[in-house]
Amino acid sequence: MMKNNLISILKLSCVALGIFILSQAAAAIPSLYSKAFINVDDKTYIVKPYKNISLKIILEQNNLSFNQDDIVSKDINKPIKPFQTVKIIRISKLQNEIVDEVPFRVVWSKKYNSNLRKVELQKGVEKNIKKIVDEVFYDGVLKETNILSENTESKEYYRLLLLDKNNKVEKDYDLSKAKRIKMKATAYYPGDPLAWGDGTITVLGQRMQRGIVAVDPKVISLRTRLFITGYGYGYAGDTGNLIKGKRIDLGVNNAQEEKAWMYREVTVYILEESNTY
Repeated sequence: MMKNNLISILKLSCVALGIFILSQAAAAIPSLYSKAFINVDDKTYIVKPYKNISLKIILEQNNLSFNQDDIVSKDINKPIKPFQTVKIIRISKLQNEIVDEVPFRVVWSKKYNSNLRKVELQKGVEKNIKKIVDEVFYDGVLKETNILSENTESKEYYRLLLLDKNNKVEKDYDLSKAKRIKMKATAYYPGDPLAWGDGTITVLGQRMQRGIVAVDPKVISLRTRLFITGYGYGYAGDTGNLIKGKRIDLGVNNAQEEKAWMYREVTVYILEESNTY
C-alpha cells in the first residue's frame, strides 16, 4: 500500500515538474524571438527590446545616432516594447534669401497719339520684398519656413509703352535705365523752307511728319527710337546742317507750332535703334 502511494506521489511530482518546465519554456520563447523596429534614413532596423535597457542605449548599441533637432517618436530614456516601431525623423535647416517682386503699379499715366504711333507714358512704383528665412526640412522635405528678417525696397520710375492699333502693349521701356541727354530743341514742319530738300522727305527717304526728328548722327544714331520730354515719342529719321552736337530739331505740324518749340531745353531718352518707327 505504501509502495503504491509512493509511486503515485512520484508520478504527480513528475507531472508537476514537467508542467513547470513547459511553462518556463513557453515564457522564454517570446523573449527569445521578440523584436522591435527602428525606421531611420529610409531604412528599417530590427533590434531586440529589453525590459531594463533604454531606447537610447539600444540606439547606441546599433550605431544609430541622432542630432539634437531630430525627432524620435518614443521616449529615448525608456525601454521599448516588443514589436513596437520607433521612427527617427532627420531635421535639417537652411538659411535662404527669398525675393518677392511686386509688379509695377501705375500711379499716373498720359497717352500721346500725335507722333507716328500711340505711346503711353506711365509713372509707377515697383517693389522688391527681400526676406531672410530659415527653412526646416523633415527627412529632406520642406516642412516649414520661418521669416528671420524682411526688407522692402521701392523703386519709383517712368516707363514708356509702345501701343499697337488696338492699344495693346507692343513693347515697354524703363526710362530710368535709358540713356538721357539734355539737348536744345528747335522745330521744323513739312514744307519748311529751311528744311533739307523741299522739306517733305527726310534724309532717309521717309515722309516728313510730326514725330520725325533731326539729329546729329555723331550724338544720336539715325533710326533710333526716342522719347522727348514735353514732345512725346520721336524717331531719329533726319539730319540738318545746323543740327550739330546736343541739338535736336523736332518735327511739328506747322509754322505756329514751330515757334513754340524754338530753343527749348528738353531731355531726350535713347530707347533703341530700330528700322521701324
